Amino acid sequence: MATVHALGELAERIGGEVRGDPSRPIHGIATLDQAGPLELSFLTNPRYRAAAAVTRAGAVLLAPGVELAGHDLLVVLHPYAALARLLEIYHPSAAPGAGVSPDARIGPGATLGRELRIAAFAVIGAGCVLGDRVGIGAGSVLGDGCVVGDGTEIHPRVVLYPGTQVGRRCVIHSGVVLGSDGFGFATVDGRHHKVPQVGRVVVEDEVEIGANTAVDRAMLGETRIGAGSKIDDLVMVAHGVRIGAGALLAGQAGIAGSTRLGPGAVLAGQAGVAGHLELGERVVVGAKSAVLGDVAADEFVAGVPAIEHRRWKRSQALVQRLPELRRQLRDARSRIEALERERRGER
Repeated sequence: MATVHALGELAERIGGEVRGDPSRPIHGIATLDQAGPLELSFLTNPRYRAAAAVTRAGAVLLAPGVELAGHDLLVVLHPYAALARLLEIYHPSAAPGAGVSPDARIGPGATLGRELRIAAFAVIGAGCVLGDRVGIGAGSVLGDGCVVGDGTEIHPRVVLYPGTQVGRRCVIHSGVVLGSDGFGFATVDGRHHKVPQVGRVVVEDEVEIGANTAVDRAMLGETRIGAGSKIDDLVMVAHGVRIGAGALLAGQAGIAGSTRLGPGAVLAGQAGVAGHLELGERVVVGAKSAVLGDVAADEFVAGVPAIEHRRWKRSQALVQRLPELRRQLRDARSRIEALERERRGER
């Protein structure tokens, strides 16, 4: 049975303020359209103001300055971050028991830390080093010489090619492949000759990588994912890419070889970045955009090819007017031709 907390208690735990009844019992958290009188809901996006006005929720989590009549309110400066903490309160992660399945395979010379969890049919290659409290899901394969830091969770059916290094407190979701060969071929007389990819992948601390994402090893040196970066499902990171700390890559984004992303860079869904480019700190690339040149720090670009996003919006507005402008141009041309005929005395 779920634990019941008073609204005032929740406010204390997240550093918020109650406007209304602090003794209101909260049995759980639900969305605005599904919450009932015993549940807390949340307004973290202004587009849902109309839904918040008619929600049946007993209380609503929101930011200072947002007005919502008829409900007890839990006000906090950063409501989305507070929601994450509240969800952890009501849905704490079960602490899985440590142990190595008898169906797992551990290669010679592997170094295993304390309180490990290695599930059935996992394969740990020769010379691997696993830190304390590492979890390896069923069917995952770590090639020879891989390193996994303390507290990292590798979900089922993940593949780490030999020599891959993953830092501490990372989360690697199912289907991820780290360290596969980069797409490197030399074409001579119409034939494609494979260029050996002998580098490795390094994932720094506190990185999360979503399901079915691929990060290729470098031809030489490293492909590196910076600390604290979060990568969505179905993302492609090519050989030799370097991603700075705290980057965000949304689903189906792709980065071609040897490109550099600065700290805090953001790629929206299906954004693509060509190879051998430099994107500065805190660059934002809009959804479905194609970056074909370097981008300076703090720029927000969008479109194909990607340009400064306000220029792109103006150009898109102009494209929508092209049929009207074409009609106006034809009318103006007809009037000019009529005036020319009149000037020459023609009918």
